[in-house]
Amino acid sequence: MGLFSINEALSDHLALFESAAGTAVADTLEKIGDFLTSPAFKAILIVLGVLLVLFILLKIYGAMRASRLYRIEYERTFTETGVYEGEEVEMVETIRNTGFFPLLMVDIESYFFNELDLHEYEPDPGSTMQYVISRFNLWPYMQIKRHHKLTAKQRGHYKLQVATIYAKKAPIPLEAPAELYVYPKAIPLNLQNMAVGRMQGEFVSFRPLYTDPFSLAGIRDYRFGDPVSQINFKASARVPMTGFNASPLKVNARDYCASRRLMIYMDFHLAMGSKIDGKEYNRRAERGLSFCAALVRDAVYGGFAVGFAANCKTMDGEMSTRFDCDSSNAHLVDILKEMAKMNPTDGASFASLLERDIREGMRDTEIIIISFGTHEEVLDRIDTLEQFGNSVQTIILEDAGEDSYGG
Repeated sequence: MGLFSINEALSDHLALFESAAGTAVADTLEKIGDFLTSPAFKAILIVLGVLLVLFILLKIYGAMRASRLYRIEYERTFTETGVYEGEEVEMVETIRNTGFFPLLMVDIESYFFNELDLHEYEPDPGSTMQYVISRFNLWPYMQIKRHHKLTAKQRGHYKLQVATIYAKKAPIPLEAPAELYVYPKAIPLNLQNMAVGRMQGEFVSFRPLYTDPFSLAGIRDYRFGDPVSQINFKASARVPMTGFNASPLKVNARDYCASRRLMIYMDFHLAMGSKIDGKEYNRRAERGLSFCAALVRDAVYGGFAVGFAANCKTMDGEMSTRFDCDSSNAHLVDILKEMAKMNPTDGASFASLLERDIREGMRDTEIIIISFGTHEEVLDRIDTLEQFGNSVQTIILEDAGEDSYGG
């Protein structure tokens, strides 16, 4: 075959290809034109337009939201100033949107003490504090209060300070101070071996922290800590019901005599050479504080003028703490608050605490001393206090697993 024949064949094939390609392009262009004029394309354009508008609005909302987050008002409070160890209390979060702009998915982030067991959160066992997030959706000028139940697992003074909101990954600190005192768990002592007596007018004798069952002064409302045996069910039943709430319980009010005084001491000193390790020392110290808390509470509720002193270091740097005898409920709360803040560490000489009361001439007072042990220096001052007409009862903190202590 000649060269001319080959060129002619190639030209024929090329013409056929161009014809086929042109037909395909024409078909494609025709299909594109049909699609551009179809309702589906118009719908796609509408969807894309809506998405673009939403994207722009979202950007605008994000910018405005970040500025409005700085104007949020947030606070935290506990429903009680203090509770005894093991009791429940509520923390109340209050958040306010002070403007017309709605704020959605506002996350309040904070750290919480593991010793305060929040019921709806599972703490991280490897962390010393709980990381807590509360999410709120706030409409214009809206206020939300949220209640969180918690159990106070350990004695202490707990302060919450700052919570955080994030705006565009930038933290916004919120000052939200709140504090809770967790008092020692009140564990009653067995004091049946104390001397029994009464104070009537000028006649002075001594009696323990249990009441005469035959000395009735009347009926009063039930208060926390009152024993069940003191409830007067007949008087309670006579109180009319109000709405759907049950009538309050009534208890027998005992006839307490005047000028009854109780002074409670706790000695944190551990003698040299003692085989008690640090963990056992802390357990016994906590148990001693629990005894003191029960004694102070029962004494105030029973009409005593009660005082408390201990030779432990305080949060203020003092080497001891002391409360003179008083009988008000505010006095009880002050003592329990100080017990909540106590660091169970040996401070000043315990003999010096007793020496102060000897110098001031303490008389006609029931004295209870709770300690890890006694020594000659303390025993000498106990003898002096007894010579002044005081009764002294010493409780030695033994194995922390024991439930009761005798005289």
